Amino acid sequence: MILIVDLGSQYTHLIKRNCRDLDFEATIINDSQTAYQPENVEKIILSGGPKSVYNRKPALSERMVEHAAAENMPLLGICFGHQLLAHQLGGKVERGKSAEYGLTKIYVDKEDILLRGLPKTFNAWASHFDEVITLPRDFAQLAHSEINQFEAMKHKTKALFGLQFHPEVWHTENGERILENFLKI
Repeated sequence: MILIVDLGSQYTHLIKRNCRDLDFEATIINDSQTAYQPENVEKIILSGGPKSVYNRKPALSERMVEHAAAENMPLLGICFGHQLLAHQLGGKVERGKSAEYGLTKIYVDKEDILLRGLPKTFNAWASHFDEVITLPRDFAQLAHSEINQFEAMKHKTKALFGLQFHPEVWHTENGERILENFLKI
């Protein structure tokens, strides 16, 4: 089962729909839940959301990052989930010099498993102001845009991934392929 932690994104239901369309069972839980045991969970997806890593109380999502990192469970952070993953594991997140709202051209720097089979450049839907400016230790950059250096990242040895853009929306070219690559890990 895929566990989707809803961090307040308007697109969370689209993540679940994409999982279903790709023949993966997914469950959405709210980040404010106080207790959740990740039994029968194979992978975790952290949705996007409107908050900043610096103005929120710790919640379930932080425990999910710790669990995934300790157990080497595949985890994908999307938008705010990407920022939370980086922050939680020692990276740095700050207000961006320029926000990305709308279509953004993504440049693939390293294909890796998450971006396998994608063109070297593609359009993606971005909606954020904060961004990762320093990767956590043992993470590698997978993609960038003209505005954001770290549009995609991956841990060097664990199945921990982050995307600043939204693969779940139809505006993102090959977004379903990116989700499928993650779900098949």
